[in-house]
Amino acid sequence: MASRLSEAYCSPKSSNGAAQSTTVTGIAVYEYRENGNGAASDGGTVISVDTFTNPTLRTYSITVNGRNYTIESDLVGTNAQQDVVTKLKNVINSDTDSGLNAYGISQLVLTQPRILMPPAITSLLRLAVVESNPSPRPIRFGEIAVKDSSGEIVLCSETDDSGNFVFDIPKDTGTYSVEVRSRSLNSRSAVYVLDGPDTNLQHSLTTIVDSSAEAPTLFFRASVHANKLGGAFNILDQLLNAQDYLRTQTHRCDQPGTANYFYGCIPFSNAPLVSVYWAPGFSPSIYLKSTNSISFYLNGRRELYIEGGQNGNVTSSDMDHFDNSVILHEYGHFIEDVFGRSDSPGGSHNGDAIIDPRLAWGEGWANFFQAAVTGEPIYRDTYGTPDCTNYCAGVFYNTSIDPVGTPTNDVPTRGALGEGNFREFSVSRMLWDVIKPLSGTSRFAEIWRIIVTPEGGMRNSTDRFKSVGRVHAIQSVFSGIDSWSPLRLAEEQTSAASVYATPFQIAQAYCATSPTPMAPIRDAWDNGSFATSNQFRNNDFLKFDHGGGSLALELFYSKDVSQPIDLDLYIYKQIYIFGNRNDMVLSSAFAGDGCPFSGSSSDFTNPFRGQNGCPVAPSGISSTYGYEKSSVALASGTYMINVQADTTNAIGGSSNYVLLLNGQIVCPSP
Repeated sequence: MASRLSEAYCSPKSSNGAAQSTTVTGIAVYEYRENGNGAASDGGTVISVDTFTNPTLRTYSITVNGRNYTIESDLVGTNAQQDVVTKLKNVINSDTDSGLNAYGISQLVLTQPRILMPPAITSLLRLAVVESNPSPRPIRFGEIAVKDSSGEIVLCSETDDSGNFVFDIPKDTGTYSVEVRSRSLNSRSAVYVLDGPDTNLQHSLTTIVDSSAEAPTLFFRASVHANKLGGAFNILDQLLNAQDYLRTQTHRCDQPGTANYFYGCIPFSNAPLVSVYWAPGFSPSIYLKSTNSISFYLNGRRELYIEGGQNGNVTSSDMDHFDNSVILHEYGHFIEDVFGRSDSPGGSHNGDAIIDPRLAWGEGWANFFQAAVTGEPIYRDTYGTPDCTNYCAGVFYNTSIDPVGTPTNDVPTRGALGEGNFREFSVSRMLWDVIKPLSGTSRFAEIWRIIVTPEGGMRNSTDRFKSVGRVHAIQSVFSGIDSWSPLRLAEEQTSAASVYATPFQIAQAYCATSPTPMAPIRDAWDNGSFATSNQFRNNDFLKFDHGGGSLALELFYSKDVSQPIDLDLYIYKQIYIFGNRNDMVLSSAFAGDGCPFSGSSSDFTNPFRGQNGCPVAPSGISSTYGYEKSSVALASGTYMINVQADTTNAIGGSSNYVLLLNGQIVCPSP
């Protein structure tokens, strides 16, 4: 299907100045689910069937707002209760003129879309009113378009902070359709919630108004059940919350003498427009050619994709449109992309794994951002709803990112300094620790200035491989603030590039940092693939600024035949995914010299190996050693050299290695 552009935003404008006009007022609200998959916040009354006064009674009736519903049931006792509720629910929902919705399995829930009050109830049954669900929330600063009978837009408006609106239309000129749309483009918010990238259509609540009526009052309701558009307007509202939070927390952060001042901080005013793609019962995983349920953000494209369910299922599948943690997490990626220039390669992450530090920083920041906006140090992701049966609703994550207590996710090994740089929830906890209120003042602005400051902030840093190490390095150079060192050490994180994207110098002879030790391990989940490789323990990453031309890499490493450690060499492009062959510009696993046993010439059975025996190993390498050599011609640019321990076979012990670049020893200098 060919893509189409979004319709131009209906910027607020008044009617055409008719002599007589009809004033239209109203309110727009949206229903949501508490805690992602909890009760629908529809203001409805929850009614359950109590013990019957006559267990042999066959005919049951309920009167709601003057409308009588009658059903028959031959069952008695508990079975009769469930049968009665199910039949009453069905007969009420089939009465489309009532304006009522009834849902639930063991309970009867009645809502009135046009009346925000519990219904009046009389019944021949003994009914017990359990509770009233929370009321819907206002649709704030939402776009309103008014169209005449020919479909032309004649007037534009917006809802206010309480979801109210008022506008005038020419009197006695027929009927008009009024649309409340899932878009905002104003000084408070710039968000379009659209159905999909192929169509780019906003979701709309629509009603008809007669211009001859006297002061008509309209009521718009985005429902969890009826029109299923509550999700669209919840997304719109959450992103407004995020922008308001950024404005509040960075207000006057550039003004010396204020409590919120941090050198280099730039107050947030507005975010650029972001498009959010969501549709009820639709999974955006199709765009990634995946069968997994997933929400995601596309770097550089300013597009969020939010999981709406699978194959039309909005009852028992995975959905994220009420998982505010997920929505704000993805918006956090957008904020970093726009204001901090993310280097994250994306990809798989499960909240308890050693992953690429660029990815760990990006995901850790997004986890933290959603917690900062909501004010709760929890990341929550749910599936299913109370409307489903057979245990088809639950929680994927309900994870605390507060360091207090015993964290259950992504805890670095004690004493493994640097491992926290590779763990996303470790990053989240460290950032949350920064903004814990001190004398009633949040320090989010301190983190914000690290991202946006023109003087070496994340946005303007020349670092091509940003991680939390770069964040610590930037923070440490600012004076007049508290040190993050205790927070960094508590999460086993290191500053700058000591464990990732490490710079190096070259020397013709032995240098203090060579040979380099490596003690690889075989984790329980490690199957020898790149996907399961322990990037902290089993890999070293060296940043390489290349002036262009040919280069040759040689790797010597100690090798004990009783503990067969095998090291390999790779060079990645600047923008790379770990293990992606298309992103490698050199791989010693496929070409090059090798001396995997002793230095004897009798070991040479591979035609790719030299014919005159192994080269003499540098100082510090044992007499039994491995040797890898590869060469390649590269354009000028920044690359990543990766020394990796192959864990295809069981490994143990440790190894020392020396890396040579064009015959000179590489000396890491973090």
